[in-house]
Amino acid sequence: MASQSDIVTKASEGALEDIQKNSPEDYAKLEASPDLKAKIFQAARATANECVQLTKEFAGQPKDIAERLAKHLSADRIKLIEGGLIIPTFRLNVIKQDDGKHRVDLTRGGKPFSPSKVLESSNDIDWATIMQYASIIVEAVLMVLSAVGISITPSDSVIEGTIRETATIIQSSSRMERAVEAFVSAWDAAGGSAYAKAKALFYLIKDSYSAGILWTIIKSLCSQMKWYDWLETAAKVSAMLIASLLSDGVALIAEIALIVLSAVDFARKIANVIHLADIKKTL
Repeated sequence: MASQSDIVTKASEGALEDIQKNSPEDYAKLEASPDLKAKIFQAARATANECVQLTKEFAGQPKDIAERLAKHLSADRIKLIEGGLIIPTFRLNVIKQDDGKHRVDLTRGGKPFSPSKVLESSNDIDWATIMQYASIIVEAVLMVLSAVGISITPSDSVIEGTIRETATIIQSSSRMERAVEAFVSAWDAAGGSAYAKAKALFYLIKDSYSAGILWTIIKSLCSQMKWYDWLETAAKVSAMLIASLLSDGVALIAEIALIVLSAVDFARKIANVIHLADIKKTL
């Protein structure tokens, strides 16, 4: 593992490189605003430094996570992390009808999120599965935002747009489909181990970052922010993820492990994916 100072430097510089790569028009605005660029760089550096300090704290398998986080983070930050996997996109319910066929209902806040669909073909099941994949990844990204101290409340229209865009990307990317499939298998195999489940989710986040889909999701979720606010958000997330990758994910895995076993609605999504695969075998 790289030295602590090297991790902070590489992560903060990498965050600006990510902005330049993924949002060149906004990066040009930063280049024209040196003070703003410096502010965003310092925000990225502070995030990377926090990740390094938490990595030192959680060297080895994490235990007593909340108490140890309290040494470094405020009570409000810890509360934000604790709510990281209960920010809903939509709820998918698989219902067996009287005629023996299965139907999926997608709701958000008790209201229809998408028209119900009877699962009459493999294509129907593939659609439902991809939609569930999209919600898993988007909620994982929302959790990452919470981990770096960012609280956002996207509107229904923003959530819907983000889900649709994410589903389209997954559908056209066998790489991301395999990444979510691997995550579902690892999560299911982890049983009641918070650490193993957290590690599985970390690798999904890592794969999403590597594939570029994470940036797309953040940009969509932050679409109602001013351009410099969303760039600072993206820079913090990039810095944290780069620092995490350079330190074996120790800090982020610990933060996920704090909340993963209480994330009932999130866990239901993984169960849905497995159920849909079982239904598909019967067609």
